[in-house]
Amino acid sequence: MPEILKEVGCPHCGAPLKFDKGDIIFTCGYCGFTGLFDLSKAFTHQHSMFLNQAPIDKIDQLIQDWFGEGFLKPHDLKKKGKVVEKKLVYVPIWVISLDSITTYEGFFERLGPTVVKKSQIKRSYDWVVIARKGAPFPEKEYHLSLESKTPFDLTKLEKYSIVLNSEIDSEEAVDRAIEGVKSLHQYLILRDVDKIITSNTEVNILERNYLHAPIWFITYEYKGDIYKIYLDGARCEVIVGEFPTS
Repeated sequence: MPEILKEVGCPHCGAPLKFDKGDIIFTCGYCGFTGLFDLSKAFTHQHSMFLNQAPIDKIDQLIQDWFGEGFLKPHDLKKKGKVVEKKLVYVPIWVISLDSITTYEGFFERLGPTVVKKSQIKRSYDWVVIARKGAPFPEKEYHLSLESKTPFDLTKLEKYSIVLNSEIDSEEAVDRAIEGVKSLHQYLILRDVDKIITSNTEVNILERNYLHAPIWFITYEYKGDIYKIYLDGARCEVIVGEFPTS
């Protein structure tokens, strides 16, 4: 990192700021001031965000509604489940838009004599890559629409929210997206054939979007046990949630 970046100080109290490559948001460790680094010249990708539509006073009702959905949850979950922690976190995400085509050949033998099948999987994706390393987030279950994104604006962030910085750049995000597509296509191939002979995947990267998504990290208690829920603040919908099964 260039030496000049090591000398950046807090605009509020003047104390030196500590940050890593990819950081957009900073929080001063001395006075607690939160701000935005001016990286417009170096950061070539548009920084966007999804607006949070689930204020903190609406969370309990959203979770209560989720408690009452589905037949697999305990019948008394809505009555006895209690939210004990709710934390709004703006999670950094790369969305890699791409076209992909996988050509494959394999043995099909489940219905009789073995035959060789040849086919293709041709799909387009807005592949979501969480821009954190080892982040506890259900990446595969999170679905979004880029149509609702808006330019990043600090004034739109709630005072009680937490903003995480990116830990991976666009190139690593692209690599992860490509590997994810290849893995998915291998799974799809094995639904069509019993043994893969050859497969080749070609990917065309169309667009790279960097944005922050408002995600509620929720913890609730039921009969003495603790469970977690991830709720998409932009759509006011639970992404995935744990619940007791007995």
